[in-house]
Amino acid sequence: MNFVSATAFATAYGITPRAARNAFRVCGSGGMWRGEKLAVLEVAGCRGGAGGKVWALRADLCSQSIKEALSQADTVPECVIVPSRPDRVDDRHVRVAVDRQRIIAPALATPPRSADRKEAIRAIAAQDQHQIAGNRTSISERTIYAWIKAVETNTRDLLPIARRDRGQHRVRISRAWDNGCGLSADMQDQIASKLEATARGLFLQGRSERNTVKLCSNELRNLTIDAGVSLPPAELKKLCKVTKRWAGRYREMKAAHAFARDNKSYTDKHEYHVKRSLTARPMEVLMGDVHTVDLTISEAISSKHKPVRELGFKAALAGEVTVKAWLIAWMDGSSGYIWATPVVTGPGQGITQQDVALSLYDVLTCPWGGMPGLFMLDGGSEYSFMVEAVTRFASMAEMSSLGVVKCKPYHPEGKARLEGAFGVITKGFISALEGYNGGNFLKPRLQGRGQLVDPYNDGAQSLINDLHLAVDQYNGTEQNGDLNGYSPKAMLEAKAETTDWQAQCITPENDTTFDLVFSREITRDVRQGTISHRNRRYSAPVLANMIGEKDVSILVPHRDPDGPLLLWRDGVVHQLTHDVFGLNDVAGSVQKSKIVALQRAEIEQRKAKADQNVDVQQMLSDAADLTPVKHNHPATWQIGALDKAGFLDAPISAQDAREREDADARADMEKFLAMKRSGKREVGGCNRRTSPNAT
Repeated sequence: MNFVSATAFATAYGITPRAARNAFRVCGSGGMWRGEKLAVLEVAGCRGGAGGKVWALRADLCSQSIKEALSQADTVPECVIVPSRPDRVDDRHVRVAVDRQRIIAPALATPPRSADRKEAIRAIAAQDQHQIAGNRTSISERTIYAWIKAVETNTRDLLPIARRDRGQHRVRISRAWDNGCGLSADMQDQIASKLEATARGLFLQGRSERNTVKLCSNELRNLTIDAGVSLPPAELKKLCKVTKRWAGRYREMKAAHAFARDNKSYTDKHEYHVKRSLTARPMEVLMGDVHTVDLTISEAISSKHKPVRELGFKAALAGEVTVKAWLIAWMDGSSGYIWATPVVTGPGQGITQQDVALSLYDVLTCPWGGMPGLFMLDGGSEYSFMVEAVTRFASMAEMSSLGVVKCKPYHPEGKARLEGAFGVITKGFISALEGYNGGNFLKPRLQGRGQLVDPYNDGAQSLINDLHLAVDQYNGTEQNGDLNGYSPKAMLEAKAETTDWQAQCITPENDTTFDLVFSREITRDVRQGTISHRNRRYSAPVLANMIGEKDVSILVPHRDPDGPLLLWRDGVVHQLTHDVFGLNDVAGSVQKSKIVALQRAEIEQRKAKADQNVDVQQMLSDAADLTPVKHNHPATWQIGALDKAGFLDAPISAQDAREREDADARADMEKFLAMKRSGKREVGGCNRRTSPNAT
């Protein structure tokens, strides 16, 4: 077996050695060279080329044409590397070899086979102890001579010989039980296998190592007795006691327990996570989450709703409840820039979908914010509406009138960047505020023994300003890591300038676009020109054209559920309002006249589309079989009729018929008036005041 070097191959074909090496590298990766498949192999024990590899060609496996071209080429002998040690070397072995070489260093400094070396060896052996890999031991002269020989011939012999059974358990359960139970090896293996399964099951059920050791010791005693071992109870208990080290073999089952019982612990400690970098352009990704602000607040406020603000404010002043402050935060995925809305909740209150919608509205109307390309949201119920909203927006984003871009829902693990930012804001900035309690209400910070920190007493507006200031401080502070010394604000500005990015904002004047997207859909029937929602009736001129329609799709904006509803019809957004007019308000009559006129016009349009001369009786007759029964019937037989009023026998004229009807009507009216007069007299008699002297 001969190998042809790249240089010899280049000489044979008249190419450069570099071209030959490239050909070998390509063929070594499965490629072809000039239509030929070259049998190249990496030469072991040599270094050079890309990645330190040297390639050679096996001429005996090549085609006949290549063999003829290489007949005069130089060959290199076969190079076979045989490992000198079959065992695997680890760091402990290397430390032992280094310590051995350090110990014999004084002897190595003397000439070989000299009296000075002999004297140095005797001096080394005369020392009581030497430290080798953390252990202290004595060394004989014979051992020192062997180490010196290893250094001068093959340094690898200084490494200790590793056990071939390294990594394998040499004790089934414990040395005491293995040697003292008196059972055969096969029976011991069976008991050890059963006990291992028991220990794994205990760890899978969440038992601690101490509890597992206790229960497995009792189980081992029962298995040993069942196997036929008869010993005194005290001796058997001592013999069957398992160690914590043995139980630690199966500690891996704790991850399986976390997977089944504690998903948060499993995902935090064991589940694989990928590293997410910053995006190239601003607002490609927008992350959203809610964070609790760790402040003790004595004056409660809420963001934009007066009833909520007053409720929390009064409760906090009365000392009846503990109010909680929150931050609804949104982070740009390209810079880490944060928009945050402070919210303070009163008793029994939390973050709602309306709060999230109001906060998101501020981001989408911000000149350096706008509509993102991707949402990364928290899994809480307050964000559940986003999936429906973004899906609706994706279906409408082709409309140029909206002035926004497409987006789709997504919930990745990259939101951890926002979670980390909350920690930075809390510890770095909010912690400087008065009333910071450390984030654990069970173990709050104390000014003195039994004395809590002072509450935040600077007032409602100051709290809002301080929370906004903490977020602004974070956005303007330089950071390391992915930001590379930039602040989030500076990184946002730099990437916006580099990529010529322009925000796709929703203008406050056209906030209907926001409400159209971020809303929930309901279906209602049109009745009396209105639709009903939350015991309110909403109307608009467009409903006049929808008389009698069923299951009409209506959108309820999350930003203001009690405000106007939205109806999307024929590419136009209509607002349905809840209008209430006073008894003497003329505007109500005007509104009614307008809507009724539109309804009548709609009815006329519907009638115009129909054939009003349709003869229903004729069509019913045509659809029915009016021929007589064909079974045993006379030719002139027909069903008769009854004339109780005498119209058939004594016909009267139309004038007589009208006079008869008028007479009947007058008779009915006189009867009704007589009954009414009689009722008034009875009521009047009952209401007369009776004299106290009456008998």
